[in-house]
Amino acid sequence: MQMQNKWKRYMVPVMAAALAAAVALTGCNNSSEAPGGADDAAVLNIDGHDISREEYNYYFLNEKLRLDGGDDAFWSTATEEQKQLKERAESGLKEFYAMKKLADEAGIPSDGALAEEVDAEIANLVEQFGGQETFDEILASNYMTEDLYRMLSLESFRSIELFKKTMGDEIKKSAPDRFIRAAHILVAFNENAVDTEAEHTRAKERAEEVLAKVEAGEDFFQLVAEYGEDPGMVDNLDGYYFTEGQMVQPFYEGALALKEGETSGLVETDYGYHIIKRLPMEDAYIEDNLMTFAAESHYNAFTDKINEVMETMELREGASYDSISLENTLKENQKNA
Repeated sequence: MQMQNKWKRYMVPVMAAALAAAVALTGCNNSSEAPGGADDAAVLNIDGHDISREEYNYYFLNEKLRLDGGDDAFWSTATEEQKQLKERAESGLKEFYAMKKLADEAGIPSDGALAEEVDAEIANLVEQFGGQETFDEILASNYMTEDLYRMLSLESFRSIELFKKTMGDEIKKSAPDRFIRAAHILVAFNENAVDTEAEHTRAKERAEEVLAKVEAGEDFFQLVAEYGEDPGMVDNLDGYYFTEGQMVQPFYEGALALKEGETSGLVETDYGYHIIKRLPMEDAYIEDNLMTFAAESHYNAFTDKINEVMETMELREGASYDSISLENTLKENQKNA
């Protein structure tokens, strides 16, 4: 009944999830070769950072794949996209280094716990994919080596910590105005009942018995454990935190109508009959789950900060910059087809 938080596209993706999703596209990637051939010379310099061919290729080839879905025929007519391809790749690189710069300025470490988390992530992926050789092959098919993956993954974790540090106070301040915390006792409808009307009557009678116990002052959470039929609630007696649209509307409205500490009468939804108890928000929980409580406005404000830094960044082309091109990539793919 609760909505998972969405991490926005402008941020560096959480790499393990991105890689797992990319495995499904592996068959679409015609070549993991570097367009223009291997070269250690910097392709680009962004704000003092030398961008290697490997790093540039990762952004360039993934933008290509995002646009053509692995079908090179797309480019026979996509003239505007051809013009934009390098620009899109370089925008992604600038975003990456803008966030890295802000993370450095914010004092977010690139070693210690975050580096250990990356090590653990890589170890888990190696095991998940059946060994180092397969892991390396999957990385290569998605235009990465382990070193590049490690760097991108570390900065992914740092970008999340940067977002929390930058927007945390605003998120904590606004959360109580946007979210409700509530527990409930659900007497559920039997979805397989032949006689729907009789099933609803049975559930209502059962719910009324439980409501009488609540109104008589019996411990609400003991009643949840004894009568509740929402597994998520029974296993989570701290209750749910939610905002409008994350719960079915009658449940949301029933909880919203309560003051902290109050319990509702019977609230009917498609799931059954609910008895809702509104609970106080807990600052410690919000602190530990900032991403869950972030609103669109917080992402937009963070984006503005990233864009401000990006606008100050200087790009200088390296000697091998022109060798990376759509034309060379298509030729390489055709040769390997």
